[in-house]
Amino acid sequence: MARPPEPHIRARLRDQAVEYVLSHGFRDLALRPLAQALKTNARMLVYHFGSREGLMREILFGLREREDARIQAWFQAGKKPRTLSEFLRWLWQGMSARSKQPQLRLLFELYALALRHPKDYPGILEDPLAHWKGVTERTSRPSKSDEAKATLLLAATRGLLLDLCATGDRARTEQALRLLARFVESCKTRTKAGRRRVSSSGSHRTKRQKHEQEKKAIHDRNHRPDPNERKQF
Repeated sequence: MARPPEPHIRARLRDQAVEYVLSHGFRDLALRPLAQALKTNARMLVYHFGSREGLMREILFGLREREDARIQAWFQAGKKPRTLSEFLRWLWQGMSARSKQPQLRLLFELYALALRHPKDYPGILEDPLAHWKGVTERTSRPSKSDEAKATLLLAATRGLLLDLCATGDRARTEQALRLLARFVESCKTRTKAGRRRVSSSGSHRTKRQKHEQEKKAIHDRNHRPDPNERKQF
């Protein structure tokens, strides 16, 4: 008879595994040493997660859940709607902190594994795009370019974080992030200005049309034939 699932044990093991890899990374991670550190055994890890790869996927999902909760709390704490440029600056401040370096290294280790073995790590490389699409939809008007915008933001932020991990040059990468945020702000300003011009142009056209209608009405009244006038033929 199969052992019934125990979600609370699985969740506890996953949380403990997340803490372990944040301290030790994924390099040479094996189930037996991990199980020993978590005060369990390898058989229990296989039972709950299926394999080493399954456990590693769950560890990343656990990290993402923590980060998503932090992001949702930030959006909800705003007294007015948050902007995309504000989000970029806030995200960078948090993710570039020295305390986050183990998490970043862990993230890029998993990306490398997913590139080499995509079937073992479904969703690891694809899911971030959906996350960024959600952010752009939440901070700006819907448009046909939402997916392209999300792709650009994902590539830019992920590239800057990888650069920071690789070089440790915090000043240069932060300056680049600020430049990205200003670019996003300038695009929003140009979009608003374009909408104002279109609105103003439409208003002017409406006034001209009304003026022409009034002129036509006056002309028609002045040239309307007098019904009492006798015909000359």
